[in-house]
Amino acid sequence: MRRFVTLTLAAALPAALGAEQAKSADPAPIMAMGTYVLTDDIEGSEVFYRALFEIDPAIGLSDFVAFDVAGGWFAIASRDKYAPGSEAGSGAVPYLQSADLETLQVRATAAGVTAPEIIEEPGIHLLKITDPNGQLIEFFKLTSQ
Repeated sequence: MRRFVTLTLAAALPAALGAEQAKSADPAPIMAMGTYVLTDDIEGSEVFYRALFEIDPAIGLSDFVAFDVAGGWFAIASRDKYAPGSEAGSGAVPYLQSADLETLQVRATAAGVTAPEIIEEPGIHLLKITDPNGQLIEFFKLTSQ
């Protein structure tokens, strides 16, 4: 009987492992990350984010503009259509990793907003920019400090 149990487990184990491996090969329930900020001025916001990211939008509709940033979408959306009654800058804060905060600081200033000094904390540097609509966007850079 002991030999039967051992043989049964030996036969069942690869099948069980195969099922676990098949589960892990299934696509993840979350495929990409994206965020959007609300605006009352799609055209003005598009100009600002084109200058900040130095790329053209992947999607450009009259009430929704999306930029492909690091494999996900950073979008601007009409407050009237997508969140009527919401207050400017009251949503979630987009938090984006960057390799070059100084370049983003220069771009933001050139696009017409005041970019504050870069905050240097042990292990991380931060740049907090407020877009022309009052939306805070935070960029971070991991450091070896």
